[in-house]
Parts: sequence; structure tokens; C-alpha cells
Amino acid sequence: MPTITQLEDLQVWQEARFLAKMIYSFTSDLPKSEEYNLKRHLKENARGLPANIAEGFYRYFKKERLHFYGIAKGCLGEIKNDICLCTDFEYIKEETNFKKYLEQINKVERMLNSFIGCTSKSTQR
Repeated sequence: MPTITQLEDLQVWQEARFLAKMIYSFTSDLPKSEEYNLKRHLKENARGLPANIAEGFYRYFKKERLHFYGIAKGCLGEIKNDICLCTDFEYIKEETNFKKYLEQINKVERMLNSFIGCTSKSTQR
């Protein structure tokens, strides 16, 4: 069974947590009118991303692990969509800020895809 130290060493989990911190920081600047829309949705998915990676990591069977990693991937897709909407609605005005979020999202996506691939090929149950 994995230990908390092994989870803390997991690079994809660390990067997902960093993205969550970025999102939480960003949402504090969203207008009050987005309190229960984009702001809530972004924060839920930002929290769900590393949480589902962690939950999958602690599951015993490979099928369960892949299920939770798939949910994490869905959270990431929703974050990407919402960040793009924030740009469309001009909540993110600077192109450099948008690129900063998109770079971290893409980094986590590459790592998560690789992690899912390795888990899929694993001979463990």
C-alpha cells in the first residue's frame, strides 16, 4: 500500500497542487457576479484535480486507480475551458497571464497522460 511520502514524491500531484494554488489565487480577483458560477466551478475543479490523483493513488486495483485518474483528467479539462472563458469575458486581460495558466494546465495534462499510460501498462492489479 502506498504511503503519504510516496504521494508527496509524485510529481504530477505536486504540479496539480501548484495549479490549484494558482487557480485559487486567480479566482479572488473575479467579479462578485461570478461568485457562484466561474469562481465556484474553477475552485471545485482545482481542488478535485489533485484530490482525485491522490484518491486513485491509494486505490488497490488498477481499474479503480484509472477511474480516479480519469476524473482528474476531466477536472483538468474543465479548468482549461473555464480559463479560456475567463479570457473571452476579459477577466484575464493580459496575454502573459493567460499563457501562464495555460502552460501549467498543459504541463499537468502531459504528466497526467503519461502517468495514466504507465498505470495502464503496469502489471499490478
